[in-house]
Amino acid sequence: SLTYAMNGTLGGLVSITGACGLVEPWAAVIIGLVAGLIYLTMSKLLVRMRIDDAVDAVPVHMTNGIWGTIATGLFANSKRIKLAYGKVNDVGVFMGGDGRLLGCQCCGVLFVVGWVTLIMFPFFCVLNYMGWFRASASDEVEGLDSSYHCSTLLLNSQVGPAARYGKNNQQLRRSLDTMEGVEENTSPPQQRHIIHP
Repeated sequence: SLTYAMNGTLGGLVSITGACGLVEPWAAVIIGLVAGLIYLTMSKLLVRMRIDDAVDAVPVHMTNGIWGTIATGLFANSKRIKLAYGKVNDVGVFMGGDGRLLGCQCCGVLFVVGWVTLIMFPFFCVLNYMGWFRASASDEVEGLDSSYHCSTLLLNSQVGPAARYGKNNQQLRRSLDTMEGVEENTSPPQQRHIIHP
């Protein structure tokens, strides 16, 4: 699909960013190809795990950022390291290195993952506790631009759905909020029949 092609390309760009000055062109091609495979695998895994990532940010940026960091420790060569840093302490494992560079890259990945988890996990827990972590079903139907950002979409000189439906739209939101409360207290959940104005 076009989405997979575009996100696979972005994943390749993310993965080569850290190593672009330290690897040969042939190694950059390999890094990009592996990045595409990592993206496809992680994207499908998130769907199977029922984790909502509408724009595939985790497969594109997180996993391919990790891969690109590790790939530097695999493919960096001495000539390019010397050009970039003036001296060579170690090279990539596939280029004859002893693994010190790869170890440093892996430590960097672990540090960043740990730091982000330590900082962001409590923040997300607070958002979840306050009920701000996820939009309600009625907000999703209305559209997050209008419900969260008070924005209206102009199409052919007409205002967007939130303003166009006015009072009816507010009734729809109240109905959906009521249904959400009913569904939480009902087992099994009732099927929704929503008639849009």
